[in-house]
Amino acid sequence: MKKILMLFGLLLGGMTSCEVLDQKPESNFTPTNFYKNADDAKAAVSSVYDPLNSANLYAQIMWILQDQATDDSEWGNGRSTANQPKNDLDKYTFTPATVTFQSIWSTIYAGINRANTVITRVPAIPMDNDLKARYVAEAKFMRAFYYFTLVRLFGGVPLITAETTSLSNLNVSRASVDDVYALIVQDFTEAENILPVTYTGADRGRATKGAAKAFLAKVYLTRQDWAKASVKAKEVIDLNTYDLWANFADAFLIANKNGKEAVFEMQALSGGFNEGSWMQGYMRPNFDRVNGVAGFGDDPPTENLYRAYRADDKRRNVTLRLYSATSTPAAPSSVLFPCYVYKYLDLSATANADGGNNYPIIRYPDVMLMYAEALNEQGANNTEAYTMMNRIRNRAGLPNLTPNLNQAQFRDSLLLERRLELAFEGHRWYDLVRTKRLISAMKAQNPTIVVGEQHYLFPIPQTERDVNPQLTQNPGY
Repeated sequence: MKKILMLFGLLLGGMTSCEVLDQKPESNFTPTNFYKNADDAKAAVSSVYDPLNSANLYAQIMWILQDQATDDSEWGNGRSTANQPKNDLDKYTFTPATVTFQSIWSTIYAGINRANTVITRVPAIPMDNDLKARYVAEAKFMRAFYYFTLVRLFGGVPLITAETTSLSNLNVSRASVDDVYALIVQDFTEAENILPVTYTGADRGRATKGAAKAFLAKVYLTRQDWAKASVKAKEVIDLNTYDLWANFADAFLIANKNGKEAVFEMQALSGGFNEGSWMQGYMRPNFDRVNGVAGFGDDPPTENLYRAYRADDKRRNVTLRLYSATSTPAAPSSVLFPCYVYKYLDLSATANADGGNNYPIIRYPDVMLMYAEALNEQGANNTEAYTMMNRIRNRAGLPNLTPNLNQAQFRDSLLLERRLELAFEGHRWYDLVRTKRLISAMKAQNPTIVVGEQHYLFPIPQTERDVNPQLTQNPGY
């Protein structure tokens, strides 16, 4: 997707924005003089996507929630960090006051408000009606995406479906989980009916029909509506738009971003525009420099994850790199298991936050595995479920899955396949939560980390409750 570099402002009348090349003072823009033409509409829609590459979402914080709070990643064993919130998420010592939760909450609601503004104001703009409908559908897609993120992390949250135009009536109580999901399904469904199957040129990376269907499949999978999940996943497959790269490593080549495995990605643009990927720098260890720049070693993989791969699994050495005291570069002897995420390395990056790597929010193998899981939950020994699993396993250099597994055995095999195929792509925490395996998985990885039933949801940020007395707290906090 074309990266339109903008000045963003949230005014009382809603989001306003301008392209940097316009060189107009930001103060010149108001809700009444901005939403006038197709260029304004495009800029407004682009601003709805923009929070994805924020440090409060996929530029950092989402990794902490989705990876570091699981058995795939853990600080310690000779590593240290001065970042207390990361340690708290890692060791489950967080509280409602942990700033991470406020950061993601406020950033997502800013994105929701931008989406609401587009949905409200773009229909009145005189422009091509088909393009107008697509822009509104993109905004609905992103609103559903943001609410899907919130409801999975926090449970029921305030439902805000109109742009914020005043400082009155800002305190909104939490909606039920069912009501939040009802809006999510409605928005994704309306989006899938309008969005195109593909884009060309600079628009590649925007929300598509396939992405909306894939997210609906994930919504239904999360809700254990297996029949609807399988239908939606199959619809994505039947679009014949997506496919596996011949080699697992090909999916993470910068030259292949927005390629045939990309269903929906966070877009990154290197080159000093402040729109680059942070992953290649933050996940690389500080003793491994690229163009003279040291990494930070975030999301350090656990030995538990490394050993979960078979030695002949081609995905292991693409996803992870295990250093040693004698490797080049050498790891400090103080780090007991010096393993780091390798799949997002960008050797051309000149700064930690300037990689060219997109972040794969949904990759086609995720759709294939969702389809296989939903089919298995409707009955064991499903031929199509085995076909999906075996295609992914064979690409990794592994043999076909053992035939004639019972439903529970196939389920276990599938969840392991998801862990290995999608490691550090933001799925592990959600998978452990929706399958009620978070406590057992964390105990198996490190029994000193105490995880309780309350941790199947994160706490509502205390700062939000301080300003909005109508917000109740999740149980256990």
